[in-house]
Amino acid sequence: MIGRLLICAVLITSAAYPVPAQTPVVSEKDVTVFGFRLHYREAGHGEPLVLLHGLGGDGSRWGPNIFPLAADFRVIALDEIGFGQSDKPLANYHNGMLSEFLVEFLRTLGIQKASLVGNSMGGYVAAYTAVHYPGMVDHLVLVDGAGYKRTGDQPRRDPHVRQIQNGATREETRELFLLMLHNKSLVTDQMVDDNFVMRLRSSFTISKWLDASESGLGGITADEMRTIKAPTLILWGKFDELAGPPERTAERLHSDIDGSRLVVIDNAGHLPQLEQPEQFNKLVREFLKAKATTRAQ
Repeated sequence: MIGRLLICAVLITSAAYPVPAQTPVVSEKDVTVFGFRLHYREAGHGEPLVLLHGLGGDGSRWGPNIFPLAADFRVIALDEIGFGQSDKPLANYHNGMLSEFLVEFLRTLGIQKASLVGNSMGGYVAAYTAVHYPGMVDHLVLVDGAGYKRTGDQPRRDPHVRQIQNGATREETRELFLLMLHNKSLVTDQMVDDNFVMRLRSSFTISKWLDASESGLGGITADEMRTIKAPTLILWGKFDELAGPPERTAERLHSDIDGSRLVVIDNAGHLPQLEQPEQFNKLVREFLKAKATTRAQ
């Protein structure tokens, strides 16, 4: 099962990123939340660090990150409700729903407060949680996503982009990953096949989430974003073709979240944790450990 952590096509072999000298054991576990099964991967000890994947993915999206971060933290990579090996109820998915499941998941595990690292949709869920459940968020890392509420005067999502986000063919899946990854050579046939199957299994969830996003359901207003008090690190791929370049959203987040830090990661697109894992892991570790040192003093 550990090999499944690298599903994300995986873009990157285990030799491409460092692991601790004594590699932590990754445990695959299930827990019942609101009567539904949530699947997650766990490794390491210490302060809890929850990794939240993007739309259509699962906890395996963090394959190059779990082992290195588990050297310092209790790392939990969740298959969010509706995705991966977690249950997929026929519900109206949006960030608020995903956040409520996340919060109850933490409570079920006995975790009172956790640091959240969210990529793309996972960033939306992490930011929503920081706004609506601030007492449960220790530190916040937003990676190429954080979900401002769409207003009526904003253009709707490009219909072709929406189509490939919920692609029903291998070629649509291939086009999506060519859009998400800066290094196009990482988009292999095996990666496309693995992610095609993964996304088909969550097709209903993806469709509902996209509908909600278009209507503004589960979004965050600028005023709400400004209420976030958790120490926040914003990481953004310089060549993100899906969420847009840093100056579109990342700089707005940096302006709205008081005291936040913005780092643009070169040679990366929408998934910098996979394209530049060493830099990503170093930035996250240093941010969390610096904040912990400051708090201890």
